Formats: sequence, structure tokens, C-alpha cells
Amino acid sequence: MRLSKDDTDLFYKLNWSLLFYVNKKHPVIQGINTPDFKNQDIGKIAEIHEIIHSNPGLIDAFCAENPFNFNQEELDIIQSWKNFVKGRFFIVTHLKNYTVFLKEDELRAYGVLGLIDEIEDITPSYLPSLVGTVLLPFKGKIIHFGLFQFCNIHFGRGIKRDIQAEYQKAKSKFGIMLSLDTPISEKKESDEELLRFYVKNEDNRAEYWDEIKQLLGKNPLLFKIYYQEIGKSNSRKVKKRLSKIGITSRWFAIFEDIIIASGNTEQEVRAQVESIFQENERNYVYIFRYVNK
Repeated sequence: MRLSKDDTDLFYKLNWSLLFYVNKKHPVIQGINTPDFKNQDIGKIAEIHEIIHSNPGLIDAFCAENPFNFNQEELDIIQSWKNFVKGRFFIVTHLKNYTVFLKEDELRAYGVLGLIDEIEDITPSYLPSLVGTVLLPFKGKIIHFGLFQFCNIHFGRGIKRDIQAEYQKAKSKFGIMLSLDTPISEKKESDEELLRFYVKNEDNRAEYWDEIKQLLGKNPLLFKIYYQEIGKSNSRKVKKRLSKIGITSRWFAIFEDIIIASGNTEQEVRAQVESIFQENERNYVYIFRYVNK
């Protein structure tokens, strides 16, 4: 997804005006008399941006002088750019409403919009890919500043898994950040979401067993989620086996990978579970409906 044309035009008007102002104070491009950087050298434009990011006080000075007589809303947008996030990012996925950037050296995932082009169309086709850029707030959204430094690196399977794990951790702890204007806060349910990711399949359980033990040791109440997720994962295998032997549609209860009850209705199965397990253990059982198609 990208900004609307009107918002893109507004961004470039404000951004180029700021660049023009800074270039006057710290000359990088000679002979430029209007805030139009369309045909200028990209490297020199990046150099002006670097001056701004190294000295955000230039943004304050620009807004105080207001050399282009911008209205307050426009000045507020430029002022908000002091909340920029600069660095290298893993592009991990392209979703319907934004592209997810995972900061290389920080557990933060950002939902970023494109400007003129969709981000997917101007960045490497392989994922994850590593790019250097600057993220900016813009009217409650997150955009990039128009330039990318591409890192031509293809990651192996192990590193891809590590990046995906970091993405899941960031998403579980903080969610995908869609604004740079609000304080970062950890989600209350982060341990639950993270445990679900660690336990969702056999590969994850083997890869993250130490992390699983750490979470369960910290909060024994998570055992319910642990066993429920294992049962949910194993139920997919059970359904395949039931299909092969021609079992008709029924309800089943599974503990880890063992079927411990079945019946024609959910209520019937729950009654069996109650007769087998003590009350504090019943939540460890995963109940599902199998439909023979």
C-alpha cells in the first residue's frame, strides 16, 4: 500500500522545502534555486538528509523561521520528523495495508507505506531482504524517506528462521507499529502470543525448547496455552489419519497426541473429559470436531 497522490505530493513539497533550507545553510548541491530535487544526484540528496538526521535542531529552526509560509498542519508534519527511525531493516513481508520492516538491531516491527511506488515494486523480490533507510511519521502513518540503500544479501535457511523468530517476538511483545507518534509499550499478552509461536509446530518446539521452558517457568498459568497449542498442532495429523481409515464425522478430545475421548456431540466429549481429568487439568485437553469430507 502507498500514500494517496495528494499526500505523496504534500510529502515531497514539505520534504524538498526542508532539504532546500538545509542546503542553503550547509551547501551540498550548488546552484539550486528552488525546492525541486527531482533531477538531482541521489547521493547528494542523501547527504543533505544525513545532515538533518545528525542535527534534528535544523527541523526546529526551519519550523521557527517558516520560510515557505506553511500552515500549522504542514509545520506539525515537518516537526514530527524529529521522531525518525534510521538504520537497516529486514523487509519480512508485504501485507495488504503495509510492508513490515524489522529493525536489524532492535526488537521493533514497523508497518510502512510506500510513496509514489509500492514498496514491493522497488525493493528486492526475495524475502527477507535487508535495506538501509529512514522511517518517518506522516499524518499518523509510517513512510520511508524516499531512498533505500540495498544490501545484496541472500540469507540461508537458518538465518531466515532467526529473522522470522525475531519478527514474531517483536510482534508478540509490541505489535506491528503503525505510528511513530505514540510511545512504545509492551503488550500485556506478549508472553502468551510468543508461546503460541514457539509451540505451533514440531520444528518450532524443537528450535525454541529452551525459550518454552523459560516462559513456563516464569508463569505456570501458561501451561494451559502450551498443551492447547500442542493439541491443536497434533489434531491436524490426527484428522489426516482419521480420514485415511474412513472415520465418520465426530468430536474428539486429544491430550498432546493421544485421543482420550470421542462422541457425536461436543457435550458428550466434554463429559468424558470431566470423568477422566481433574478440574485443574481439563484445560490441557484440546477438543475439536472432525468432519469427513
